Amino acid sequence: MQRYNGFTIIHKALRAMLYDSALTLQQTYFADDKEAEVALSKVEDVLFLFENHAHHEDHFIFPLISAQEPALVDAFESEHVTDLTLSDHLKNMINIFRNANFTEEKIAAGSALTKSFVEFMVFNLQHMAKEEIRINQALWKYYGDEQLIENNRRLIASIKPDEMAIASKWMMRAINYGDAISWLSGVKATAPGFVFDSFMQLASREMKPEVFARVAAAFLEARVA
Repeated sequence: MQRYNGFTIIHKALRAMLYDSALTLQQTYFADDKEAEVALSKVEDVLFLFENHAHHEDHFIFPLISAQEPALVDAFESEHVTDLTLSDHLKNMINIFRNANFTEEKIAAGSALTKSFVEFMVFNLQHMAKEEIRINQALWKYYGDEQLIENNRRLIASIKPDEMAIASKWMMRAINYGDAISWLSGVKATAPGFVFDSFMQLASREMKPEVFARVAAAFLEARVA
């Protein structure tokens, strides 16, 4: 039996943001201020979402297993400290770039920023992959799916609108048809109709057209049936 995995959709969104930002950075000519600002804004969105994601894990996920698996939790909390250090370094690199005045300085700062972002990306890709194995194994050992789903609902309820706006957009861009049906079915079953409608509107804008067409058809068939 496939167990509930609360990391699936948000981790797909975070990975999509990392891939998109890394590609933008390597394609950016940093002597062009407009081009550079697009790249910097993407990096800032990544840092904002990753820092909040780590906060949610520290307050909603890790406490579930801290008593039973203290060494495991300590190891992942330590990785969150490392991640914050990498994040702060990237913020410093952004400030250095924005204070550069000459073309050569901007190009050099942009190159250094790109290399630092790759380090941040590699660390977080590995970190998320380990969470999906080791943290999930611990959660599944001590909790049933209904308990994990309820805990995830509390986590989601704590998310502020500005964070949710970015996260939802990238989740829609990152997930497949099966993910979308599972996620949106949960929204439809537990949230007011206008909330579900707003998610479908977002999906229509952010999902690949062919994926959204299948999702919309699935919910239309369910309503007709």
